[in-house]
Amino acid sequence: MTRATVCLLLLIFTGCMRREGQNSDCRWPGEAAGAGPSARHLSEDAEVAEDLAIRYADTHHGLRTPYYVSGPAYDAARDRCMATLFEQAAKEHGIAAADVAGALGRNRMLIDVAVNLPFYLLYGLAAAVAARWIWRRYPPGEHGWMAGVIMAMFTSLILAAGSTMVGEVWSWTAETYRVGNHHMSYRVQRLPWSQHRLGLFAGALIVFWLAATFSRPSESRPR
Repeated sequence: MTRATVCLLLLIFTGCMRREGQNSDCRWPGEAAGAGPSARHLSEDAEVAEDLAIRYADTHHGLRTPYYVSGPAYDAARDRCMATLFEQAAKEHGIAAADVAGALGRNRMLIDVAVNLPFYLLYGLAAAVAARWIWRRYPPGEHGWMAGVIMAMFTSLILAAGSTMVGEVWSWTAETYRVGNHHMSYRVQRLPWSQHRLGLFAGALIVFWLAATFSRPSESRPR
């Protein structure tokens, strides 16, 4: 799937991050007059400022540049730039810089749902297909229930572990397209797959066992 296609799908459901005025000079691009400081809009402004600060630090203080000094120096330059951009965005809306900074990382529910729902649906389909295959391969009427249950337990662990790893890559990749920057930096820590690995693994197990339960064959009649 091309970058344009991914971004189009995200735009339909949530909207890719603003691309206008992207730069690596720690310069706030400004906005069209009349953009009100709603909670959603402030979150977007904060996210844009964060991305511009990362671009600035990558260009002027990054590891692969002649100006690199150290990791702490890079972080300090990024944070200074971000604070400056927060102030400029706040001034544009006539609010405090702390209001913009406090909006960073908030109002992400719609974004996270739009990014991850397709993966959840694909996993549910895969779980249903795998469960049906197990019951066809080990029909209780021929092998008893134990063989199918053991295979289902083994398969559920493999699928749940795999989905947890693949889902994180899925989420990370989609987010890089959404923000338009392949250097995610610490932003990956805000993604659900980074924050709730154990819970998502448990959820994947539950989905598989629901699929296995609903697709189980009726008990065979005695011959």
